[in-house]
Amino acid sequence: MVASVIQQFDIFAQLVASGSITASARALNLPAADVVEAMDQLEERLGCRLFAMEGSAVELTATGQKLVQALGALSLDAQERWITGLLAGEAPGGDGETGEEQETEEAPDEAEEAAPPPGLRQEDAEEQARPPENGIEEEEPEEASPPAPPPAGRSEAETAPAEKDTHPPRPSRPEPLRHIMLASHPAIFSHFQEALVAFEEASPDIGITLHLDAMDEDRVQDLFTRKKADIAYFYALEEPEGLASRYAWSERISLFVGKDHPLAQQDAALAEDLTTVPYIALAGGNMARLLAEEALARCGLRVGPAVLETDNLYEIMKYMQNHPCYFATFGSMARDFGKMPGITRLGFAQGLPQVQVRQAVRPDLRNDSALLALAEFLFR
Repeated sequence: MVASVIQQFDIFAQLVASGSITASARALNLPAADVVEAMDQLEERLGCRLFAMEGSAVELTATGQKLVQALGALSLDAQERWITGLLAGEAPGGDGETGEEQETEEAPDEAEEAAPPPGLRQEDAEEQARPPENGIEEEEPEEASPPAPPPAGRSEAETAPAEKDTHPPRPSRPEPLRHIMLASHPAIFSHFQEALVAFEEASPDIGITLHLDAMDEDRVQDLFTRKKADIAYFYALEEPEGLASRYAWSERISLFVGKDHPLAQQDAALAEDLTTVPYIALAGGNMARLLAEEALARCGLRVGPAVLETDNLYEIMKYMQNHPCYFATFGSMARDFGKMPGITRLGFAQGLPQVQVRQAVRPDLRNDSALLALAEFLFR
């Protein structure tokens, strides 16, 4: 997900209010991975770290607190002007966005001119801050700016309360008595994030630490051996022999071509129909690509060398709209890609294979009642 500045600040405000990634994702109807990605984008844009994460819980860093205070000291108009200044630096090109080439070229200079809000100094970020790319150090405010005088016709007493109560403190969560480490691929996590929120609300004595990363049998085995995960969700093509796990659900692989491709007019294609069609793929080493290619090979479709390799779905879409080729993926990526303009799903006569999602519990904790309770709660 590439979030706009406005979306990033909406998510920022929700995280400040709730203190939880999963609760914020549920309130905003977004996958938790998108919430994390949007905050990464905002932190990169501002050049400082705003949140410290522990599992799904988040807490403002000292710099994040100063940003909240600085924005709270501004009028709504001043906040809007500052965010508008950041918006001016957004290039409409890149990951999934469209626009004129001239605007894309001018955007970097505009983005570099965006300054932090009054009251948030660059030195507050310390080593977390990025060095300014344009080398213009003097544009950063050296001291916190005093509050602006009230507008004509309004007293300071009339304006102060609304500005200072913008971000009320959130109630503190009791310190958990037990911590459980949950590992999952981000795309899998989006399926049970609401169940995890419900479990956390019902069990305040248990803290959940999330490890969101690409997960397969080998990765899970490594995390279990190093005691870095207690429960893990991972992708597999079949039940692994060396790792006790149970089947959760399946995600069917989808094939895509441009809507003007000759194969798009057929009810179903054969493996031999695709042998001469160029193949485009996710980046080398991407787990979704490796699983999809192995699964397709098992049903008779062996892909050739990829003419394009990228994790940018927008680049894949644009290439497919202008070149005769096909693309394979599954899960939430397939759902998102299938909605892109000029793209259509391709029927496959041999039947498209499925990728399994499986749940595993660390072997030495299989009799742990709290751990089993969480595993069952997420599994149902």
